[in-house]
Amino acid sequence: MSRAHKKVIIVESPTKSRTIKSFLGRDFMLVSSQGHIKDLPKSTLGVNVEQNFEPRYIKIRGKAKIIHAIKKACKNAQEIYLAPDPDREGEAIAQHLAEELDDNGANIKRALFHEITPEHVKEALQNPTTINTNLVDAHKARRVLDRIVGYYTSPLLWTIIKRGLSAGRVQSVSLRLVCEREREIQAFVSTPYWIAEAVFTTDKNEQFTATLWKIDGKTRKIQSQDELQRFKSLLKPGETFKVTGYRITHPKRTPPPPFITSSLQQEASRRFRFPPRKTMVIAQSLYEGVKLPQGSIGLITYMRTDSTRVGDAALGELRQHIARVFGDEYLNKTVRVFKDRKRAQKGHEAIRPTKIQLDPGSIKEHLTPDQLKIYTLIYNRYVASQMSPARYLQKEVVVTSHGIDFRSEEISPVFPGFQVVSGDTVKRGFVPELAVGDMTRLASIEFTEKETDPPPRYTEASLIKKLEENGIGRPSTYAYIIQTLYDRGYATKQNGKISATELGLQVYDIIIPRFSNIFEVPFTAKMEDELDQIETGDKNWRDVVREFYEPFVVTMDKTKKDATRIKESITEKVDKTCPKCGKQLIVRWGRYGKFLACSGFPDCKYSENLQKEETDKTCPECGKPLILRHGRFGQFLACSGYPDCRYTENIAHDVPCPLCNAEVKIISTKRGKIYKCAECDFSSFYPPVDEKCERCHRRMVAQRNKKVCPVCDKKPKKKKSGKKD
Repeated sequence: MSRAHKKVIIVESPTKSRTIKSFLGRDFMLVSSQGHIKDLPKSTLGVNVEQNFEPRYIKIRGKAKIIHAIKKACKNAQEIYLAPDPDREGEAIAQHLAEELDDNGANIKRALFHEITPEHVKEALQNPTTINTNLVDAHKARRVLDRIVGYYTSPLLWTIIKRGLSAGRVQSVSLRLVCEREREIQAFVSTPYWIAEAVFTTDKNEQFTATLWKIDGKTRKIQSQDELQRFKSLLKPGETFKVTGYRITHPKRTPPPPFITSSLQQEASRRFRFPPRKTMVIAQSLYEGVKLPQGSIGLITYMRTDSTRVGDAALGELRQHIARVFGDEYLNKTVRVFKDRKRAQKGHEAIRPTKIQLDPGSIKEHLTPDQLKIYTLIYNRYVASQMSPARYLQKEVVVTSHGIDFRSEEISPVFPGFQVVSGDTVKRGFVPELAVGDMTRLASIEFTEKETDPPPRYTEASLIKKLEENGIGRPSTYAYIIQTLYDRGYATKQNGKISATELGLQVYDIIIPRFSNIFEVPFTAKMEDELDQIETGDKNWRDVVREFYEPFVVTMDKTKKDATRIKESITEKVDKTCPKCGKQLIVRWGRYGKFLACSGFPDCKYSENLQKEETDKTCPECGKPLILRHGRFGQFLACSGYPDCRYTENIAHDVPCPLCNAEVKIISTKRGKIYKCAECDFSSFYPPVDEKCERCHRRMVAQRNKKVCPVCDKKPKKKKSGKKD
């Protein structure tokens, strides 16, 4: 084929480009935009409010070479297919590419790849479409709204607290949820209560365990010491209880729907403790293509979706697979259709495997461990969705004495159904054969004191669920929203739970009371609905932006005028004066946290650590004590005489050098901590430990989950290959 008649496909990912190229052959040239090529400028608003909110997109720094390469590849093309991801972001990329290639003269088309398989890609190329201007407008509206909020609100935080902070239209609402939960926990007062667990014996000498259920007909716990003592005197071993309730039921459990973006992120967080961003990176790699013996192929459909819909052809293949592999009794009698949430956009199918015959076991050697985990989740959830329900036998008994009811339950599987795949079969408890009116005897009883718990902190999974339930954000934004809270220092994750930081709470206290109508859950959900209406063509994007902007700018102007007073009201004063000028010291926020500074700034620039952690070391230059300080890359030792003496040194590790027994310094860098000997050339990313090597008796280092010897286990360096003479 001559160069003048070539066809070019532009995708946004190099991986996707390689996968598609592998099964399209020489008829097509594949190029990658490597994400967005245009965006709003970083240094200015980039939105012309006077000209109906027209955005000013510019080429992203560093993308000039990529754009030039794309133009060069398309110079003599007969047909150009714009094929970024099939969503708002992808449509915006396609629009910006089209603008750059508009004078090319080629036939520019839009191709939508919902899965990266030979059949689907070829079908999409045979049935191209045009750029969806409604999707482009929806992206434009979101980008303009977010820029307006960030551009005007963030500098307000800089003035009041410190530079580098940010506020966002959706980010601030998410922060609000986290902070309000934190305040609920802080205000919570625990109260004691008691639960009771008893063992009962039947006339046939069978025993079963039951828990306190109702007191005088009300479902509750023991609430006071007086009540506890009364129950202890009433409920003695040998006491007779009458069976007042007994029933046998046959409940069914139906499978959940195939994954959508939010449910995949939640399940990966629950099962593997994967952060949402990590889950999406792994899912993206499965979508874009994995190299198998039969060639590269995308293993899952597009992973940013909020619909549980599955195409008829895929459903047909799935049901045949279930009948063939598990048998007809495991196939649900009818095609199971799941109901989407009200706000679901339904533009994409649910996340499912592209080839049902590629089960995780058959391709596991071609996947990374993390890819295998996510692919197995997606595959099993999809297969289970069309399988028959799991059937159970459930027994329930209630025994009563003195107006006190104890309840016991047994549940056992009868037919596993879909749970043969999901692996979450339930079996618990034992209830003997009884009848209403039978008598049982109390064999033993145990009272346990507990305390009421505060509302739980959000996990990443439960926060995503909360955002989704309230219509905040969209599938493509959940991971970004949570990560932004971490990156800004507004929240931290400890033991899997999200906690608001002191900085996050302070930002909340400044932003929310003054913009409560804008950064509230219902308003943000309404804005998301309006963006969806722009996407469907039911609303004009400029009208939506204008409706938001006009009340927002009024509030912003009022808050700006009040910034100095707000700053004074939150400034924390300490009972200490500046050693240089005598003015009062105040608490300020810096890049690395709080510190003490002179209230006379900028005339006096004196500052010191808020809490000085003194050490037993002295400064070798001036003799004053060395203190522990926090810097950009972590902790270090500094002279307490700063700023008169600027001596610093790295912290020493508590285990000496494995090679020469000299002191090891901890050097903090962008890449992490480095453990470096002060005397010899020992240097390692892994800390020395006191455990010694059995072969050479030197100390070892803790490398991930194992101990290794820096001498005996040292890997030889690979020789660089050179050209032969």
